Amino acid sequence: MELLVIADLEGMSSISRWEICFPAHAEYSEALAAYRAEVDAVAEAARAWGLGAVRILDWHQRLLPLDLFPEVMTPDELLLEQRPRVAVLLGFHARAGQRDAFASRTLMPGLQLFWEDREAGELALASRWLGELGIPLLLVTGDRGLTSEAEEWTDQTATVTVKRALAPDRAESLPLERAHRAIADALQRVLARRSWWWVYRPSSPIQVRLELPDGSRSFCKASSMQELFELLFQLAGSFGRFGLPLVNQRR
Repeated sequence: MELLVIADLEGMSSISRWEICFPAHAEYSEALAAYRAEVDAVAEAARAWGLGAVRILDWHQRLLPLDLFPEVMTPDELLLEQRPRVAVLLGFHARAGQRDAFASRTLMPGLQLFWEDREAGELALASRWLGELGIPLLLVTGDRGLTSEAEEWTDQTATVTVKRALAPDRAESLPLERAHRAIADALQRVLARRSWWWVYRPSSPIQVRLELPDGSRSFCKASSMQELFELLFQLAGSFGRFGLPLVNQRR
């Protein structure tokens, strides 16, 4: 069995300033090193339990350096390589409007997403995408704003809170070793209990409402998560660039 780590940078335990998450920042390489270290903590725990392989899929399709992330995969590879998998959502951030959250947004500044009239964010999108693929979700990690959101959207799944927001762009993190140990321990506990492996299948059809940065509204109805991702790009892409796990990189 393979562990799929779907990762985002802002929610990693040692990322305490939002600005270093942008590639142009002088400390971006340090942020990527923190990303690598957090993935390693997950990978070591998974292999110690007996999983044969660990792969990384960056949620926003960042161009990760292959010398640092040789196990990175694309959405196309994920769909083509049919094999048993379980997943972790590592380092996610909270949705737009979430209180007491670090780096909170949904895909881009000024965009809000409502799924069947419930406020939703990237956690909802990622968990339902995994569910559509039939991949059980084992663990969610991020700041306290994100794990509070998880109580609503992934309530059957274990969470690890690695930091708390001091301001929208500042956070206080757990000591690195403590955060990594908490993540590893939680993952191994869940791996040992299959009843805790949960598949979050999306509603059918999928219906969402977008509050766009210019104040307008749009409504989407999709038969699959991939179709929804395509619609999100069509409707919101003109307001700025953002990444989602689209097959064939159609963006």
